[in-house]
This record gives sequence, structure tokens and C-alpha cells, in this order.
Amino acid sequence: MAPLFITVMSIPILGEKVGPRRLAAVLVGLVGVIVVMRPGQGVFQWVALLPVVAALSYASMQMLTRKLGATDRASTMAFYIQVTFITVSLAIGLGIGDGRFAGTDNSSLDFLLRAWRVPEAKDIWLFVWCGISSGFGGYLLGQAYRLGEAAIVAPFEYVALPLAVAWGYLVWGDLPDRTAFAGMALILGSGLYVLYRENVRGRPRVSERPMPRNR
Repeated sequence: MAPLFITVMSIPILGEKVGPRRLAAVLVGLVGVIVVMRPGQGVFQWVALLPVVAALSYASMQMLTRKLGATDRASTMAFYIQVTFITVSLAIGLGIGDGRFAGTDNSSLDFLLRAWRVPEAKDIWLFVWCGISSGFGGYLLGQAYRLGEAAIVAPFEYVALPLAVAWGYLVWGDLPDRTAFAGMALILGSGLYVLYRENVRGRPRVSERPMPRNR
């Protein structure tokens, strides 16, 4: 949902122009989110709203990146983002890292609130790789939002959708059902349409009058 939020928030915060077709595409993407979440069908749980809050927070961060990009370098912003991650993670670890809030009836909450433990030596390389990829990726995203309009850059983030499905299957063996795939198709389709409209809008206009022949 983050690219959808970014497209909408770029209007009041950044003053970017988003036409009715792109707004319609955003609405289609939101319909896709509702299809994935399926409220009222016995499958929906309130913890499904947590990714929505995360997407809204991420979109807000990119709005700040776009604003600060006029005066600050991408490397500077990426550095402070990583410092913020470390600070918040330490606060969470010290506050609920002992697992005292786990043991709920919800598997998602138990996963979030489980007790922290010292990783095994063989897993250290995973943490190192995550740190490097997060830092480098944060720099590239910061640079992209500094140089390009947020509504143009945001649709490229839809590559996370197929990657999320792939990693979910490889790590946990989970695959979305047909309804979830249908919702994701709406989300992805809306993002690709926004990207298409930006490409069409950015093309130079060619005069319909034929060019005179050289004599």
C-alpha cells in the first residue's frame, strides 16, 4: 500500500499534480487491499491493519525524504534512518523483548511479541547481509526520492509484491490463496497503470503537422 499512500500524500504535502486517472488507479489499488484483507469474511483480523500502519509510516518517511532532499544528501538521510532503526529496535527490545506479552491467541502477535534471544554464530552473516542491504537500499531510495517526483518513483516499489510472495514461500512455505492473488493483481495493476500514465505524460508532444520536405 505504500506506493498508493505516497501517490496520494504527494498532492497536499509536496504539491505534485496527480490527475483523475491516477487517482482512479489508486482507488483500484485500495480495492485490491480490501480484497486481500477480506473484512467481514471471518478471515479478517485486526492485526492485518498493522501492515497498513507500517505502509503509512513508510510513505510519511518518503515524504520527508523528498522534502529534505532539497538540502540534504541521500547518504546523510540514509545514515539517520539507520540510526533511528537502531534506536527504536533497542527501545522495543528493552521494553517487550523478554516475551512477557506473548502467549496470545493470535499467531501474528505471538510472532511479534516473542522473547528475543542471542542469535547463533551461524546466523550472524544473515544479520550482516540484512544490515548492508538495508543501508544500501535506503541510500538508493533516498536518492530516487530526492531526484524524482514521489508519484513517479513510488510505482517502482511494487517489485516488493512478487518478492514478498517469493520470500514467504521460500522461508515459511506460505502461498496466498486465489482471493489474495486477485487482490494483489489489482494492487500491482494500479501501480503499473500509474507508471504508464507518468510515462505517457512525460513524452514530448510531437506536432501533428507534417514536417516540410527539404528541397
